[in-house]
Amino acid sequence: MSNLKTRKEETRQRIVETASRLFQQKGVDGVGVDEIMRESGLTHGGFYAHFANKEALVAEACTCALQQASAKWSGLGQLLSDDARFEQFMNEYLAGDPRTGAPACPAAMLGPDVARRGEAVQAAYTAGVKRMIEVIAKEAGAEREEAIAMFAAMIGATNLAASVGDDKALAAEILQATRRQLLQCGVAEG
Repeated sequence: MSNLKTRKEETRQRIVETASRLFQQKGVDGVGVDEIMRESGLTHGGFYAHFANKEALVAEACTCALQQASAKWSGLGQLLSDDARFEQFMNEYLAGDPRTGAPACPAAMLGPDVARRGEAVQAAYTAGVKRMIEVIAKEAGAEREEAIAMFAAMIGATNLAASVGDDKALAAEILQATRRQLLQCGVAEG
């Protein structure tokens, strides 16, 4: 592989990762191509050497963000005892919101924007969600239906916490209450 091709792939990946981070922080419509390219250390004109349009970038950014989250959570169960697996997973997931500086799942942060996007973006997001459900089931020691219910509750709590604006106390209360209730479900004991 030539150095030029390798550099182009590295640049493309940098753009995708930057877009992924910014989309999660500000929403897809809250970030323009200019800002993404500037944050990537590039000029606006270089964007079209890598992507046909913003929609193509959004699809790749969704895929990237959800793959990174799945990879982060894969293997979590191997590192923890059976009793601690589920609690650790809940604690990590319900840590907060990237808009406030705390990590959260990209499925929660990107979901509302994805619903208004085209088929390619929705397909990328759906594939990522399916992968996340599989990871949750495996790492939490849960059946698929339980994993879906947990994931839905976690996404809802994260979205709600992110939506209450400057009321950080309420946001924290939402995340803590959801974590406590999910832990009381006893899925890991199942």
